[in-house]
Amino acid sequence: APLFARIIGLAQVMEIFWGDGGPAHALAVARERSGRWFDPDLVDALDDLEHDSRFWTRLGTARLDENVLALVPSELEVAADDGRLDRIADAFALIIDAKSPFTFDHSRRVATYALAINARLGQAGVDAVRLRRAALLHDLGKLTVPNRVLDKPGKLDADEWALIRQHPAYTLSILERVPAF
Repeated sequence: APLFARIIGLAQVMEIFWGDGGPAHALAVARERSGRWFDPDLVDALDDLEHDSRFWTRLGTARLDENVLALVPSELEVAADDGRLDRIADAFALIIDAKSPFTFDHSRRVATYALAINARLGQAGVDAVRLRRAALLHDLGKLTVPNRVLDKPGKLDADEWALIRQHPAYTLSILERVPAF
């Protein structure tokens, strides 16, 4: 697999086990799976992070709306035609749905259902192109929900449910910054 894919695969598993048991647990899982699941050179690169308390603290306090969105200049404009907007929506749907194995292809299926419903409405329906994009991006804010919550095998506690319930507001916040959407 390409280097980017190997790094992302390791990072995803690290995030899950970090959320489940902290830095030591995440690193232990990575080391245990080195050579089988993960590139040993990449796992070795984690040694530098083991004692970096600032790194682990930032993970625990990271907020997408403050840390990432604040870095996007409000005047940033990218010319986009319909084809480019569709490709962007498709790409983000793949990213969103890849966050959890339970949601694989969810956004694309939502778009398919939404378009089918819209077609049944006939003249009373809405712009199908915009509807498809909206359906593909409807869970964009889910990227702010930690995998330990999304992939939790049991019942969610009140705090975890609160995180899940916040994702539509984050979706709105993100999409409001992109007038084309």
